[in-house]
Amino acid sequence: MASQEQSSLDLPQNGGAQQKSTAGPVEGLYAAGRELFAGGRYVEAESHFERALQLDRNHLESLKYLGMCLFQLGKHAKAAERFRQVLAVEPDNEEVLLTIGTACLSLGHYDEAERHQRKAAAVNPKNARAFLGLGQSLYRKGLYGEAVNVLRRGDELDKQNPDILFMLGEAYNKLDQIDLAISCFEAILELQQENPKVFYNLGILYDKKSMPDKASLMYRRAKELSSPRTLGKITSSISSSGDSELFFSRSLTVVGQPEPRGKEKALNRKRFQKFKKTQLNRKPHRVIEETEQPEKIGTMDLTKASLKINEAIKLIKENKR
Repeated sequence: MASQEQSSLDLPQNGGAQQKSTAGPVEGLYAAGRELFAGGRYVEAESHFERALQLDRNHLESLKYLGMCLFQLGKHAKAAERFRQVLAVEPDNEEVLLTIGTACLSLGHYDEAERHQRKAAAVNPKNARAFLGLGQSLYRKGLYGEAVNVLRRGDELDKQNPDILFMLGEAYNKLDQIDLAISCFEAILELQQENPKVFYNLGILYDKKSMPDKASLMYRRAKELSSPRTLGKITSSISSSGDSELFFSRSLTVVGQPEPRGKEKALNRKRFQKFKKTQLNRKPHRVIEETEQPEKIGTMDLTKASLKINEAIKLIKENKR
């Protein structure tokens, strides 16, 4: 089935005659698909672009938008396949370079993502989005100094872009330039006051600077904003790009975290079941301190909660052994 699909989308060198004979219906399907795509109806649009390509395998715009539909539907591996076909004919297609870079980033293909984002930046040196994507790829590869240089270039091109500031803050943190990291996240707060990730990361940074009062304030605000009722009202521009967790991590959160594979998920379930079984005959650990009043339950200081979580993680690791 996969081989038939691939062959139907190959780009023949001698498709000119076919393009002339099918220009009418192909262009009609393509136009209808574009309209559906613009309306966010990606499944229906995908069908139209597939049909257009069945009539004319050389129709690059249909191939490109088929890839865009697959990307929007979260089918990043299939989208990347279509984009590679487009780039084989149009290697300088800026939009495709940017999108395949993002797709590869979400798949964990950091070298390929970097290659496409570098090419996009070379094609259009004034495109801040290319520098953001390149900065993300370098960050994922552990090249934090290079990531900072690239992201600073993006910030020069697009001042006060929350996505760029977010990644720049992440990179500064990895380089232990805490004051610069804090300045990035505080700059985001001037633009957005309701993003829990920003508050939580600031809490971690203030903890690093031994400022527990400020850190606690940030953690509390992050907790308030992460409630289901509040999250429904937040319209943040910072995209998680596939990151499944909201913000609770012991290090600063990073966009584009690849999802665990099926085998890994099954292994994690087995480990959890094993841990649960060993705990059945043990007295459960208290999270709330004995001295705390009952009415304080649910409002415990997040710094204390963080320490309790670390204790639990340590216990889990010991049971794994």
